[in-house]
Amino acid sequence: MSAAVAASALLWFSVHAHGGDGADLRDAWGSYQTVYISADGRVMDFREGGITTSEGQAYAMVRALWMGDRATFDRVHRWTIDNLQGGDGGRLAAWRWGHRDDGTYGVLDGQPASDADQFMIWALFGASTRWKTPRYGSVAHALLDRLWEAEVTEVAGKLVLLPGPWARGGVPVRLNPSYFLPFAWREFARRDPTRPWIRLLDDGYELLAACRSPGGLHFDWCSLDPVTGAVLPSTDAKDSVFGFEAFRVAWTLAAEVKWHRERRARRLLAPYDALLARPDAPVKIPGIIHPDGLAAVDWEYPGMWGALLPGWSLRHPALVRRIWAEKFEPLRASHGWGDPDDYYGQNWIWFGLALWQSKERPV
Repeated sequence: MSAAVAASALLWFSVHAHGGDGADLRDAWGSYQTVYISADGRVMDFREGGITTSEGQAYAMVRALWMGDRATFDRVHRWTIDNLQGGDGGRLAAWRWGHRDDGTYGVLDGQPASDADQFMIWALFGASTRWKTPRYGSVAHALLDRLWEAEVTEVAGKLVLLPGPWARGGVPVRLNPSYFLPFAWREFARRDPTRPWIRLLDDGYELLAACRSPGGLHFDWCSLDPVTGAVLPSTDAKDSVFGFEAFRVAWTLAAEVKWHRERRARRLLAPYDALLARPDAPVKIPGIIHPDGLAAVDWEYPGMWGALLPGWSLRHPALVRRIWAEKFEPLRASHGWGDPDDYYGQNWIWFGLALWQSKERPV
């Protein structure tokens, strides 16, 4: 990455590091590109055998935009169009691509995933403003039309974001709370005033309040009665844990507080403080937590820690600085942090650091 790219202004944010100048963000973005993004723009998940997901492509587009790196943004976007969108930038991306049984490479699952779709649209709208390029906005509008048609539905009078088109008409209605991105819906409402995005946002906050354990941690997955809209008890214990999906909700809520001063998000974040235990004691959080608050595993997951940092920093800034020094600085390596095969964790540590260290700046 060139010095000019590294020093360029961010789209929505200007980095204000706690005791630094954002060098960790810039360095980690440079190493991430070297390790995880191919020369032609494909993000590789080595833990899953080198597959590529629409989520990974969308994350890379957001990070490239955040760092003002247009060359990488375009490279990743071009690969996504050619390989996940069938050459049509306005088509929702297939979520999984990789090595097929017949030895060829291509789409393994053509279903879209709404978390990736939203991040990609959000990034494209930002790019249209940041780089004064209307074609990004045109593509984003086309995707937004398809997202609304395929991935938003109404359940018992409430608008609901589905995890993908596959969930439409399901009984019960399957939801993933970590796919709810109110900060993106606010931008979509500004760009597309013809649709009720703010109604989706308000209804989404009601669901975020309902899809939680008694202790207030969000579930990885949630099910609704299609007639009443009530949250149903899970028939699969794996759905109701706080784990690899749900930890992203904490990051989203922190973004809503930091960027939009959203009181509902602040209330929903409050139970996450309980994970810190005593501020003078070593903090250990299991990588998966049962609804009763007990550990489901005996190991920790750095990606979860990364996503939790920005929310904690709103009320415990000194403790978060200590956690960063104790938990993350020892993990720092040439590829990022910790496990070099864990592209997902690398992203959420980076996003956590970026949100913690950054402040919104309008274009």
